[in-house]
Amino acid sequence: MDRMEQEGGGAEPGFGGFGGFGAGGFAAGQSPFSAEDIFKHFFGGDPRFAGGMGFGTQMFVESGMRLTFMEAVKGTRKRVDLSRAVGTKVPPVEVEIPPGIDTGQQIQVVAPLDDKRRINVLLRIEVEPHPQFQRRGPDIITITALRFIEAMLGKTIQVPTIDGPAELQVPERTMNGDVLRMKNKGVPDARGWGRGDQLVTIRVIKPNKLTERQKQLLKEFDQDVKSETKKSSGWFS
Repeated sequence: MDRMEQEGGGAEPGFGGFGGFGAGGFAAGQSPFSAEDIFKHFFGGDPRFAGGMGFGTQMFVESGMRLTFMEAVKGTRKRVDLSRAVGTKVPPVEVEIPPGIDTGQQIQVVAPLDDKRRINVLLRIEVEPHPQFQRRGPDIITITALRFIEAMLGKTIQVPTIDGPAELQVPERTMNGDVLRMKNKGVPDARGWGRGDQLVTIRVIKPNKLTERQKQLLKEFDQDVKSETKKSSGWFS
């Protein structure tokens, strides 16, 4: 666990293993025919189903998949009906969701049409928000509140993580807005390259009201601090 400066937000990085599927075919200026024209000529007007002529399977179609926050960061397996996406009745397929996937990234699955034909579907991921956790790339962002005396004296506290409660050592003289790092408590990398961290922002709670005794103790504390400062500076030696 390290103390660190609070960082600004940023756009999430792309998902290397699943995004980036191009439409392929003919670039502008290279052919007077569109990909759809070619499909219509050979396959009877439906460019999604390219059976025969040695072409195997057709073009990609896109659909959406909504995941909970924990399904996305931990990974899961879901049974999905793609009939609406492909425009005809197809059997449900099992989709493996890798841990660490995020909103905007895609997973490719293949839906069987019959014994010979298949159609590729790109599932664009949308991740639901979580009440406790936010995500910044591979890191998990949380906020923890401490009483003033706990922040000044330091304390071991329990904080929620995506793996369950874990201990965090808050050092002495922690200030409001300080960010403490919990190593390897973040999101697993979908390609298996380790995990991110959890960044815990500290919010110091000020007392709503001070008693006379508390005021007196704070004044004594202030005098002690001033005295120690004078001694360490050597100004009054």
